[in-house]
Amino acid sequence: MTDVAVGLILCAVGLLAWPPIPLSAGQSIGYVLIVIGASLAIGFRRRVPRTALTVLAVLLLVHLLVFDVPSVVAGLACLVAAYTTQTQLVPPWRWGFLAAIYAGGLAAMLDSTALSDDWQTRAFAVASVSVAISLAATLGMLRRHRRTRYELAVERAAVLEGQLDTERRLAAFEERHRVAREMHDILGHSLNAIAAQAEGARYILTSDTARADRALHDIAVLSRTAVDDVRDVIDVLRTEDEDVSPRPDPTLRNLADLVTTLQTPKTMIKLQVDGDVDAVPSRVSLAAYRIAQESLTNAIRHGRSPITVRLAIDAGSLDMTVINPATSPAADGGRQGHGLIGMAERAHVYGSAFDAGPDAATGVWRVHVHLPWNRS
Repeated sequence: MTDVAVGLILCAVGLLAWPPIPLSAGQSIGYVLIVIGASLAIGFRRRVPRTALTVLAVLLLVHLLVFDVPSVVAGLACLVAAYTTQTQLVPPWRWGFLAAIYAGGLAAMLDSTALSDDWQTRAFAVASVSVAISLAATLGMLRRHRRTRYELAVERAAVLEGQLDTERRLAAFEERHRVAREMHDILGHSLNAIAAQAEGARYILTSDTARADRALHDIAVLSRTAVDDVRDVIDVLRTEDEDVSPRPDPTLRNLADLVTTLQTPKTMIKLQVDGDVDAVPSRVSLAAYRIAQESLTNAIRHGRSPITVRLAIDAGSLDMTVINPATSPAADGGRQGHGLIGMAERAHVYGSAFDAGPDAATGVWRVHVHLPWNRS
């Protein structure tokens, strides 16, 4: 719409500002056609810039050859063309068309019969035309630079928006992954422990009613604990502070209670601790506890006994090994679960080594993790 308006204004000015020389009928028709053609070229200067400028150059050349004096429409058309070369064209077309405009404008001034033959007057006219064309080209150049900066800003904003969207997706994925891992550790352990206790209770129900009653009590405690743990995870999800927890997280200090809870007549667990568990930082202690919990859950599910848990704690790290006679972590029908993946992820958070698999010497299943906390 802007180009159409400029074209209409140029047409109106050209028709009103008739050349200051007598024109024959043929020249008048030619002038009108030049004005209309130039206006149309201006109107399409952004859709087809090279074509529009070529048509405009031909029309102005005809104007230069037919009329002895420059007209207002020719001068305005030259200025619009100079502006357009800088806003719509790319090199080398930009500079080629601009050079042609300079050449046409200077030729018109030098060939005009409206100017005196005084060289000073001619020089002043040539300088004035050169300055006017240069000013129009400079305005076009500034406009192009401003538009380029705007486009770069829009592109940069689009890139940033895409990055933010990717970060949001990654954050959501990591959050779902974290929740899935916590749910797996909590529910997987609790349900498997309940199943083990129930099988143990059935095993001794008639022979040792006291131990069977204790197993049923442990089942009730495990069930309530699992419900509380799930509520804790949901409460943490509802707060923005990741360090906020309704109840303290379990640590290696709770490992002995875990072993006691999981003991059944069919499952014997040995816990060996070398070092002070209170010296282990809370986050590392939580990771070690979850890895031990998952390892014991897997061992109980596979139904092999005895199970041995060994802890070796020094000034800057701990080594934990869980051994059970099972030969595969997928003894329950060949299905590979997410336990090993979750344990490895917890270990890798601290840049530690994690290994799970059959021992080369004995063939028993062995889980080993080295968790450092002093890296200076």
